[in-house]
Amino acid sequence: MKLNKIMLLSLLSVGALFSACSEDDNYEMGKPAGNNAVSFANEENIVLDFEATDFDVELVRVGDNLPALTVPITVLNAPDFVKVPASVSFAAGETEARIKVEIGEGMEAFTDYNLSLMFDEEYTNPYLDTLALSPRYNITFLKEDYVAVGRGMFHETVYFEEEWEVEFEYSELLDLYRIPDAIIEGTHWYFKWNGPDAEEQVFYFTDSTGKKASVTISQTNYYGWFSGITNPTYGPVYVCVLDGNFIGYNPEGEGGPEFDFPVAYRVSAGSFGSSYEWIDQLEFY
Repeated sequence: MKLNKIMLLSLLSVGALFSACSEDDNYEMGKPAGNNAVSFANEENIVLDFEATDFDVELVRVGDNLPALTVPITVLNAPDFVKVPASVSFAAGETEARIKVEIGEGMEAFTDYNLSLMFDEEYTNPYLDTLALSPRYNITFLKEDYVAVGRGMFHETVYFEEEWEVEFEYSELLDLYRIPDAIIEGTHWYFKWNGPDAEEQVFYFTDSTGKKASVTISQTNYYGWFSGITNPTYGPVYVCVLDGNFIGYNPEGEGGPEFDFPVAYRVSAGSFGSSYEWIDQLEFY
């Protein structure tokens, strides 16, 4: 049996050899590594002021005694109001260079836009391990006026049963607060509030436009929103406010002023439970 296996492997090897020599084979060797080691420096999403008319994109390269170099830039995806330079130039000996992306008319506030750029692989060298080389650049950018106005300790008591520090931001244009990355990075919680000094407190959670939060789960409407959590078994997890209970700013919390909100964490199959969650140790800037 062992001999038969050896003979079979030999026959397969011969067959592969003849196949490789066939004139019908269109095999092409991969491109050799370039002589440069250029990369986009990062792919961090960008938040711009309303007055901004441009932003920079940084590229870097690796090496010593480097000559001057111009790298053509290809735009894969960009809004119509964006203008991207056709190339980026490194001065002799320099390892950093920037292009300025110009913003024209037509960009709307509080709207995400995508920008995707690249340059040819001949300007990279994948065999160098001193830099995470990437010839592509993909980001989201937007304009908004949210500024940090306070912080506190968020006590999440239903799903993770943990606590962590959060920050509050306020948009004057929208007259709206938010807790950025409240539980999961990239998912913000929004709320309307008339401030700690108001005699009659107003507080309710909203969507990103300021409309009272509403979500439909298994054909039932709830006062709620997407938590940012996706359960591996049950899918999206939603925070739903329990009506008939106090919600909002409480100046007389156990540890001082706090925000209280009674919630249940729901999925299409049911609920993970309900409880009061709160944010205390409040500090307003």
